[in-house]
Amino acid sequence: LGESLSNIVAGLEQIATDRESRTGAALHEQVDVKLREDLRRFADARRTLTHLYGLQTYADIMSDFAAGERYVNRIWSASADGYIGEAETYLGKALAQFKEAVTRLEAAGGAAKTG
Repeated sequence: LGESLSNIVAGLEQIATDRESRTGAALHEQVDVKLREDLRRFADARRTLTHLYGLQTYADIMSDFAAGERYVNRIWSASADGYIGEAETYLGKALAQFKEAVTRLEAAGGAAKTG
């Protein structure tokens, strides 16, 4: 779970800093290449969160993940339609959501170790 979230954040950061990939077709292709597999892996393993950390932590992390995933889908759609400014706006929003999910997961892991 942590690896997938970290990979998503790293992929978003790479996309955000690579000006050449932030054109229409290149941007949504980068989303597919850098993010889709880890988005799927995390979603497939998400129920583990409840078993490890409880329902409230699951809800908090999944809220961030779901918002981030919606933003990633918005990046893809906007870039495919040629709205690069909108895609860049959602790139920042997605990155913030996934960073928050990482922070929550790390905090839950730390609390589990000390609890």
